[in-house]
Amino acid sequence: MADTAGPVAEPGLEARVARLEADVAHMRGDIAEIKTTLNRLAPLIDEFRGFMAATLPALATKVELAELRVELAELRAEILQRPTRRQAIFDMFAVVGVVGAVLAIATHVAH
Repeated sequence: MADTAGPVAEPGLEARVARLEADVAHMRGDIAEIKTTLNRLAPLIDEFRGFMAATLPALATKVELAELRVELAELRAEILQRPTRRQAIFDMFAVVGVVGAVLAIATHVAH
């Protein structure tokens, strides 16, 4: 047997290499699209990160929200204990009536 000093030709090898080359070309295109997308997203991500860094310190924590809920509950209870406007008006009329009655009795007794 004579050695041809070249690679041994396998059946279908050229077709597989051609398919691999096509796949690599397709992957290069996909990678180029990914890079383009990342280049467009990078400034938006940086802007969002800056916004978050500036905003997060001002946001309330869960503990602060819980404390605020307790404060609101206390205020509600305090408001419920206060008389309503109708009750305050009724109380004023009652006081005026009592004062009027006392004055009427006092003038009647004085005569």
